[in-house]
Amino acid sequence: MKNDRRVIGVTQILGLLSLFLMACEPAARSIPDLEVVAVGSQQEALYGNPAAYWPTSAAGFTDVPVCWLAAGSNSEKTWVRQTVEAQWDTHSSVRFTGWGTCDGSTPAQAIRIQVDESGPRSYVGRSSNNPSMWLNFNFANWSHVCNDGVDDATYPGDDREYCIRGVALHEFGHALGFWHEQDHPANLPNTPGYCGNTIVQQPNGQIITGYDPNSTMNYCALWGRPTLSALDIQGLRQVYGVTPVEFQYQAYTFPACTLVNEPGDPHGWHDNYLCTAGLEGVSWSYAGAISGQRCTLINELFDANGWNDNYLCVPNHSPLNFVWSSLLPVPLMRCAQWNEPADPNSWNNNYLCYTQRFAFSPSGKIAGTTCISVDEPSDSAAWRDNYLCSETNEGVQFSFGGPIAGMRCTSVNEPSDPNTWNDNYVCVPNLSLINFQWSTTGPVSGRTCVAWNEPADAAHGWGNNYLCY
Repeated sequence: MKNDRRVIGVTQILGLLSLFLMACEPAARSIPDLEVVAVGSQQEALYGNPAAYWPTSAAGFTDVPVCWLAAGSNSEKTWVRQTVEAQWDTHSSVRFTGWGTCDGSTPAQAIRIQVDESGPRSYVGRSSNNPSMWLNFNFANWSHVCNDGVDDATYPGDDREYCIRGVALHEFGHALGFWHEQDHPANLPNTPGYCGNTIVQQPNGQIITGYDPNSTMNYCALWGRPTLSALDIQGLRQVYGVTPVEFQYQAYTFPACTLVNEPGDPHGWHDNYLCTAGLEGVSWSYAGAISGQRCTLINELFDANGWNDNYLCVPNHSPLNFVWSSLLPVPLMRCAQWNEPADPNSWNNNYLCYTQRFAFSPSGKIAGTTCISVDEPSDSAAWRDNYLCSETNEGVQFSFGGPIAGMRCTSVNEPSDPNTWNDNYVCVPNLSLINFQWSTTGPVSGRTCVAWNEPADAAHGWGNNYLCY
């Protein structure tokens, strides 16, 4: 559906985006053909539009198709892709797909990018418009300082590359459904970080985190910076979550990743990873099953390069149960494709499927599941983005102020932590068949146990706590 289009002036002529808005300029009159955003519906620390967010699958992936309306400019397109995948993609369930030239196979809702000499802009959230995003690679008329032959010390490396990467990060934020951060209602005069540059209040904007003066979506931040702020990442995960289980065919560091290499295979298997949202104790062996663990054979029969003795293993107490398929996904299971594009030996139809009744994430909601916040407000050690998640809604609730009346509750205390964990409880309905047991000394023998671990609070004993059932 084509939404109303609203023009948002950047500064006086967006020549001041030449300075990347490192300092706020007075709000100016709206200027046509600058940053156009489609009126959508939501926001958060990023301040966004819920009705315009991209949908997430039951498997926990948010696929966002991307295509270019014209060929060429391969180096610049690579800079754009590298930046948005390293930031919006790596930190969430979002996976940008495609990246080729737009054609008849491009889904109706996609990011269709036009490259020209106009001011960069984007519709906010899902869009079937053509184009739905405009980027500038040459800066001949717009923000000429990005390509004036002088490499400024303010912008690390080549100015033009720096500008292309930073602008792309901002515009893809719009495409994911986020408004300008200075539109956030908490951006008020005489408050820390106030930005008076082009404020357009969004009547349907949804607040998810606090106002962020450092957001990539804020005109008064270091605007060209090609990285997300901490609150950007927190807000991104609040909206899109993180994937529960994912295979990566290149170096990857988030959330918890295990190298799954096969030294005997020369086709790119030296930098592949299996990543999970929680710290699940996943181990890999390319020389047989690991003794004392629950192991699943990972094998492609058409690949003779040492794949007959490779195993993915988890501790016996783990809630993860893997099923391997080399003939497409297993019906009614969550599955992650396991493919190394550099390997010609029939890896494109292999899937790691799994069940996981409960999971704990220290880095945001787990996409495609039902999650409850397990925050202790008195503890400043990064607990605000911790969640207990389940495959289905089991009626579980969390309380940081004592047991919940009318429910059956289990204490989740860490005695070594002085930040009032003595009154925290996980509760289930009285008729629930779940019987939780809490342990501060490792998993309980004979039970299924979820690691309840916040790495940022390891100093207070949070490295060996488990919720078992």
